[in-house]
Amino acid sequence: MATIVKHNQTGKRYCMLGAGFGVFQSSKPNVFLGNLMADVEEGEYALVCVCNSKGEIFWLEATQVTVVSIDGQNVQELAAE
Repeated sequence: MATIVKHNQTGKRYCMLGAGFGVFQSSKPNVFLGNLMADVEEGEYALVCVCNSKGEIFWLEATQVTVVSIDGQNVQELAAE
């Protein structure tokens, strides 16, 4: 069976294949002080890998999806057990 998720903005449903977490950091030299006071940009991404009914695979931000069912059971039913 599968984990089915719903994209919150479009309402489309997808099969969740997995999850990933990405972190990045980049720096560029400051105009006046060079590398001593470099301008740093950093961030992180929590993503889920999904596929549609055509089998096309892509990534969505984890905050943009809601789990609908797991192994054919509604999430509310699983939480009540």
